[in-house]
Amino acid sequence: MDEIQMEPVVSSNIKAIGFDAKNGIIRVSFLSGGTYDAPGATQADYDLFKSAKSHGQHFNKILKKAFVWGKTEKKG
Repeated sequence: MDEIQMEPVVSSNIKAIGFDAKNGIIRVSFLSGGTYDAPGATQADYDLFKSAKSHGQHFNKILKKAFVWGKTEKKG
């Protein structure tokens, strides 16, 4: 798998977000130190997340429930 390019975001909970379009994976790196991947995502899922007014609220209300998240050793 190619390295996912992470983009810093302004959030009280999330440090950076990224998307692997080839493999359909959203990656979220939290300020607390954990980094998680969600396979099965689309470009549209990521675009909505990226453009959300609040990244933390979008994650908690939509993405957290929509995908199975797994912790990764990769850093954001």
